Amino acid sequence: MTTITEIEAAYALGAPEGRLVPATGDEALWVAELGEGRPTVFLHGGGPGCTSWTDYAPAVPLFAADRRVLLVDMLNYGFSAAAPISGPRWTAHAQRIAAVLEHLGISGADFVCNSVGGSAAIALAADYPHLVRKLVVTGSEPVARGRAARTPEFSLEGQTAWANYYGGDGPSRDKIVSIMGRLEYFDPANVKPDMVELRYLYSLSPGQRLLGEHPGSFGDKEDLEAKLAGVQARILFLYGKQDIFVQDGYPVLLSTVAPYADVYLMDEAAHHMEEERPADFAAVVKGFLDSATANG
Repeated sequence: MTTITEIEAAYALGAPEGRLVPATGDEALWVAELGEGRPTVFLHGGGPGCTSWTDYAPAVPLFAADRRVLLVDMLNYGFSAAAPISGPRWTAHAQRIAAVLEHLGISGADFVCNSVGGSAAIALAADYPHLVRKLVVTGSEPVARGRAARTPEFSLEGQTAWANYYGGDGPSRDKIVSIMGRLEYFDPANVKPDMVELRYLYSLSPGQRLLGEHPGSFGDKEDLEAKLAGVQARILFLYGKQDIFVQDGYPVLLSTVAPYADVYLMDEAAHHMEEERPADFAAVVKGFLDSATANG
């Protein structure tokens, strides 16, 4: 169980104040809120120690200036509940996120999502369409068809990142730096010490250790092609040209599956472009979210 000391340590490193919001059963997800306006839910990626704050901290002020930003940490991430997932993983995450939004009285929200967060949001948009107005997906791999890393070497490194991080001599700051610099960033020089400390702190949580030590806790693999084909919300697939986890044609393929989707490829950008290029990221995302569409 997360302690007050660990929460205070995260606050001391710049994380915004948050709270546990009931999800399903006895589980709860950690949510931090900033700003006022249209509800905009941020969902993080899946690397060790990731949270919606660690993924989006540099960009959050640009959105909170005129939006109600909700930073939601999914099950087993950050200070959210720790519990193994049984059944299809993205559908399971969507159920918990939906329950949190219903508890908060939120519907018709915009979503800004990185990697695994994007897959969870696609399942959410398919299963709970009233909760989603528009959806921005960055670096996600929701559809098995056409999915491939840039090289076999990067594929292997990505697939073994969790086992390597929790194996051997266990979690460390140096391993966090390596993951961020090699797998997530375009320029390793942009990795900041305070974010390394936060990622390391979160990586020691009960939920993260559960995933690291018991890989089956992630839940069953799930291909979302059929669900993506039924999503009525407008989607922007925003991918980095230097993202090692996917090839440039993959977001175009996703856009042919979805009923309506735009594609934007950002140069000199990798898996966590929102951290490295927050102003450019916010300009593209807000332009899409603020544009007039048939569904509001």
